[in-house]
Amino acid sequence: MPRQSSNNIKNREADLLSGREQEIVQLVRKGYSNQEIARQLLISEATVKKHLSNIFEKLGISRRTQLF
Repeated sequence: MPRQSSNNIKNREADLLSGREQEIVQLVRKGYSNQEIARQLLISEATVKKHLSNIFEKLGISRRTQLF
């Protein structure tokens, strides 16, 4: 799969991601770990991982570093 540019990804986020997924992306960009995101949003770490999986699929990426 071709690598998506970060500008392209950021432009597509509002159209493709739910509000909660957008919150998670912002926390990832701030350097939060999955555990820290879970604590911040009062959800389980498994739920964070599921959201990240959905985010990756929607944006056509495979690593959280591609969100930067």
